[in-house]
Amino acid sequence: MDESIEPQYRELDLINAYTIRQGKEYNALFKKGKPKKILNIEKTNVYNSIFDFKPRAKSVSMKKDRIAIDFTVSSKKYPDYDLKDFRVNVGYNDYSFTKKSKAYHVEIPYDTISIPGRSAGVYLVYRDENGFIFKKKFLAMRSFMRRIKNFYLTKTNSYNKYIHHDLFYSDLVTYDNHSIFLYDTWKGYLSIAYREINVTDDSKESRKIKSAFKKYMKDKKDGKNIPSILLYEKFCGKYEESAKYVYERLIDDGCENVFFILSRDSDYWDDVPEKYRSNIIEKYSPKHYYEYFNAKAFIATESINHVIDLTTYNELTRKRQYWKDYYYIFLQHGVMYAYSLKGRWDFEKGGGFDKNAFVVVSSETEANHFIEDGKFDREDLIKCGLPKFDHAVQNEDADKILIMPTSRNFEYSTIRDDTLNSTYYKFSKSIIESVPEDLKDKIVFIPHPLVNAIFGKTDLEKYMPKEYSYDELLRNTRLLITDYSSISYDAFYRGCNVIFAWMEKEMCLSNLGIELKLNDDNAFADIAYDYDKLAELISKNYYGSHSEENTRKYNDIVEYHDGKNTERFIDYVYETNIFPEKAGKHNINDIIVEGIDDRPYTGKAIVFNKMKVSYNGRKLIRELDFDVKYHDNVEIGTAKCEIIGKGIYTGSKAIDFKIKKNIKKAKYRGEEDGFTVSFDGEELAEGKDYDWEEEDYSEIGMKKIIIRGIGEYAGEKNILIDIDKK
Repeated sequence: MDESIEPQYRELDLINAYTIRQGKEYNALFKKGKPKKILNIEKTNVYNSIFDFKPRAKSVSMKKDRIAIDFTVSSKKYPDYDLKDFRVNVGYNDYSFTKKSKAYHVEIPYDTISIPGRSAGVYLVYRDENGFIFKKKFLAMRSFMRRIKNFYLTKTNSYNKYIHHDLFYSDLVTYDNHSIFLYDTWKGYLSIAYREINVTDDSKESRKIKSAFKKYMKDKKDGKNIPSILLYEKFCGKYEESAKYVYERLIDDGCENVFFILSRDSDYWDDVPEKYRSNIIEKYSPKHYYEYFNAKAFIATESINHVIDLTTYNELTRKRQYWKDYYYIFLQHGVMYAYSLKGRWDFEKGGGFDKNAFVVVSSETEANHFIEDGKFDREDLIKCGLPKFDHAVQNEDADKILIMPTSRNFEYSTIRDDTLNSTYYKFSKSIIESVPEDLKDKIVFIPHPLVNAIFGKTDLEKYMPKEYSYDELLRNTRLLITDYSSISYDAFYRGCNVIFAWMEKEMCLSNLGIELKLNDDNAFADIAYDYDKLAELISKNYYGSHSEENTRKYNDIVEYHDGKNTERFIDYVYETNIFPEKAGKHNINDIIVEGIDDRPYTGKAIVFNKMKVSYNGRKLIRELDFDVKYHDNVEIGTAKCEIIGKGIYTGSKAIDFKIKKNIKKAKYRGEEDGFTVSFDGEELAEGKDYDWEEEDYSEIGMKKIIIRGIGEYAGEKNILIDIDKK
């Protein structure tokens, strides 16, 4: 290294002979002066690459006013490490813990729980003075492998075994009109739920669910069940959005075993036309629970959690969501081109959306958002437009000013406990105060559903209708004011003017940890960055109409305006195994398969869990549309992956792949003018046995050599080199 050149990085000592080079884009972790790992600068949990601590809950006790957790921390590298500087983290708060014999003990008072939503993981954390952290989720009391083992045993055997408690739940307690309990996630981590009291928290409901489950399992065993298709909207409490229109079209077409789940307490219960009432199922009824287990498809404007209860305490209803023997089609309740999907686990493929999920989108712009930020494949997306838009109209005498701020989950606890001091309340009230006096009587204020009841106890109640449907609201709306709600697309489609109130945009996005897709260039409405400007824009937009520029921007995000969204959607599902009676037969030999390639030898069976199968641009789902068998997939040589069609897909297709020598086992030796690579003592030839490339991390004095096997070799080997080492 040229000593006259000042390094672009700084070197920091960590612990246990570990150091780090911190640059503007990357960190490099060293141990005893040897490079170990390159980390993105945004990745602050550097200590996760140092410590191998695995916290595991040993026992949980729900006291009158607090949670008590005994836990162990295992480590192969540091079995006797002093954890005095570590804490237990839940949501926004950290908690000290004490040593108790061979375990640790932590107490979490109920009145200190502050989480961004309805549930949160329990973590072991450490933070140093430079902002680097260790953060590891608590493992649950039951091992992941035991959970998987029980799952597959019970999936093939009698229903009695299926009820075996392979998921853990603590006692459920009520505190401040909320339910609190701890549970194991399916992947084996400990989480805490702190949410409103659910109907299914009641022991009577648990007995109804268990009874429905037993009946379903018996009917399935006897071959008496006919799998159903379930449709529903938010909390199964609405009958006004896309699910309603799809349901009615399916009934009109004579489709059998199609049901819509609706709460009897819903304002819409008595409004369902007589023609469609026979296939309405009352929420929380025995038939509701039975069909929940029996369904082969869920077609909904909300997540699958809404079909029962959000963050349900009942283990059978939670477990059913992980069977994956069903299609889930997310109709969306609004165009999702506001918040970026990037980093939003609930809306990412592999997070809240599994391989069996499809999403309806309104344009290629929105589709690309799901692909680029949500990790979806194009085949996961059904571009047809939202079915509810076929019926989206505005009354000629519409005169309301609808104010609808989006949720602020980061301050849910504040909204609940100290509403008037929450930013959500102050923001909402300031918007209302910005409306000119001569238009004050036109105001309708609708807070987010999660906090609607709370705001109904404030002075803003006078602007809140006691009962409403979104469709009726928008029919009568002339002007919508929101920060970035997806309802803006629905409103604009109908002819309403829209104002984006972005006075607190940066604060909200920072706290939410997400980005906004809408910006000054593509927003299809006027933007207010201060309340004086907002007041001015309200007068302008209340009496104005859409500009050509805003219409152009809108049409880029919402392509369809022909009233045929429902028809396009129906055409799509009628060519799937959801409705095999409507679809033709297809030869599985005509499928396109991605993700099957040559693999390095590992000594274990090679499988392709991430392979993608499609037919004529449509995604196919394993276990629903096809099964997979492997042949000779362990030893070096030629292996075979056989894809066997199911339902409307007939026949089978075999694809060969090779298992090759693993280049990762090769030895790398750096030399004065390059390097050599050898395998079992034999030097390998570049271009014949391997290719290589170099990644530049010169800002931290590093580079990475990536060696990839070719020919008889497969896999890759990475070597970090300290180019600043003297």
